[in-house]
Amino acid sequence: MPERLAPLVEAFRADPVLAYSTGAAVLLLVVSLASGLGRRDLLALRRPRTLLRVLGAVTAGFLLLAADAYWGPALPEPLAAVTPGLHRLPLYLVALAYGPATGALVGLLFAGFHAGGTMPGWPEAVLTLELAVLGWLAIYPSPRDTRLAGPVDSLLAYALAWGTGGIALLATAHGEVTFDLVLAEHRALLPGVVASALLLTLVGPQAYRSAFPGSRIYPPAPPRRRAREAGAPALAGRALAPADLGGDLALAPRYPRRGLTLGALAEEASLFPEPLPSRRSRRERALAPFPEDAEPYAQPTRVRRLEPRRLPAELTRQ
Repeated sequence: MPERLAPLVEAFRADPVLAYSTGAAVLLLVVSLASGLGRRDLLALRRPRTLLRVLGAVTAGFLLLAADAYWGPALPEPLAAVTPGLHRLPLYLVALAYGPATGALVGLLFAGFHAGGTMPGWPEAVLTLELAVLGWLAIYPSPRDTRLAGPVDSLLAYALAWGTGGIALLATAHGEVTFDLVLAEHRALLPGVVASALLLTLVGPQAYRSAFPGSRIYPPAPPRRRAREAGAPALAGRALAPADLGGDLALAPRYPRRGLTLGALAEEASLFPEPLPSRRSRRERALAPFPEDAEPYAQPTRVRRLEPRRLPAELTRQ
C-alpha cells in the first residue's frame, strides 16, 4: 500500500497547486458532510416519498443531459448554449432541500448514471463535491426562508467546488493550470449554471415546504417583529387581550416549539403598566401596620411574671 501511494505523494510534492487545491477540496467535503451528519439529514430518506423524489431528481438530471447530447446541436444558438449545464437544476433542488449528505448521495448516484472523459468519474466527483457544499450552504441562508438563498448558494457552491477540486482536476490532466484552461473548461457549462440559478428564483419558500417536506435542516427562527406583523397568536399559555392591560399593547408572541424563555418573559413584563408584585412585597403587605406612637428603635421591656413561692411544710401544718 505505501508503494502505491508513493507516486501520489511525489506528485503532490512536485506540484504545489495540486496539493493545495486537493487539500482545500477535502476540507470542504469534510466540513460539509460533518454538518450534514450532525443534523442527521439522511434520516429524511427513510420516507419512501422522499427517496422517490431524490431518485426522480437524479433521473431528471440524467434525462436532461441525454437530451442535450442528442438534440442539443439541432437547437437554436441561444438555447443550445444554455442546455449543457441545465441538468444541474433538479440536482440543485434536492441538495438545497435536504442538506449536504443527501447532496453528496445524489452526486454519487448521478456519477453512476454518467461517467466519461479521459479520467472516468473525476468530473462527476467534483460535481458531488459541489452538491455537498451546496447542501451545506443551504443550512443558512435557507431557501425555505429566503427566495434568493437558492440562487446565491448555487453560484457560490459552483465557485468553491470548481475552484478547489476543479483546479486539482486540471492540474492532474494538463500538468499546469492557466487562465485559458480554466476559461475553456467552464465556457460550455457556465451559461447553463447561471440559467439554473435564475430558474431557482422561481422556487419560493412555500414551494420547498410543500414539495420537499421532512427535511432535517431548518431555517432560523423568525424574528419577533416579523411574527408580530403577521398577526401570530400572543401567548402559548393564557392569552391576554390589550383591553386587559388597559391600553393598546401587543404582547410578543411565544411559539410552543421554542418554549418558555427568559427573554420572552422580560419583554412581556415590560409591557405591563405597573411592575408585577414580588413575593417579598406580598409578605410585607400581609404584616400588621406599625403603631405610630411607638419608637422605631426602642426595645420593649420584658414583663416578668411573678410566681408565689412555696411555703415550708412546717408552716402549713395545722
